[in-house]
Amino acid sequence: MKKTVFLIILLFAFTIIPLFLLSGCSVFSSLGLNQPFQSNGGYLSALGKATRKADIYNNLNTVMYIRAAYFDKPFMRSYEDKYYGYYMQRPKNLIKKIEKSTVFLVSVYTPRKSYNNLDSKRSIWMVYLTNSEGESLMPLSIRPSQQKKVFLKKFFPFVTDWSKQYIIKFPKYYDKKERKLFLNFGVKWIKLIITGVNGKAVLKWNLNSGTNKY
Repeated sequence: MKKTVFLIILLFAFTIIPLFLLSGCSVFSSLGLNQPFQSNGGYLSALGKATRKADIYNNLNTVMYIRAAYFDKPFMRSYEDKYYGYYMQRPKNLIKKIEKSTVFLVSVYTPRKSYNNLDSKRSIWMVYLTNSEGESLMPLSIRPSQQKKVFLKKFFPFVTDWSKQYIIKFPKYYDKKERKLFLNFGVKWIKLIITGVNGKAVLKWNLNSGTNKY
């Protein structure tokens, strides 16, 4: 008799309990509580669309490796989502700050450390921005990123231990007095240009619609 009761209990454990657990999993799944953070794939796609690369060579020697991310609206929304996934809050007023200027994060590696000085007044490099209407702008500022490398690597996989990161900002207006936007709805593309006596790099972003312009 005891053996029969034991077998019944054992049968219950191996049939009813797994069904209960599976039912519970389906409930959690429907609520999204057991799902990993989903924005990573979307973020990487947005980052890929926002990123350009160029290398400068001189007599077959590498002078500079450049990777640049353009902080347009679609990318910024994905960036905020990814940030929220780590910190459970969004960066304060980030889009509002970006809207005041045209911003790039530029990662630079040079075999000669002295060449990696875009922010220096004595730099051999000139940086400027052009558009499809033949207009050009000089930067408002070029500053080394203040973020830690461990942070930057999570958001920008092209960042390495040997590269240096710059935040480059350009004016919002081509003609501020006339209120003429540099990134107006007629602009088809923009080019970030880094040039000097050792070579030139051109990074181009096509602007297919007004959705990625400030």
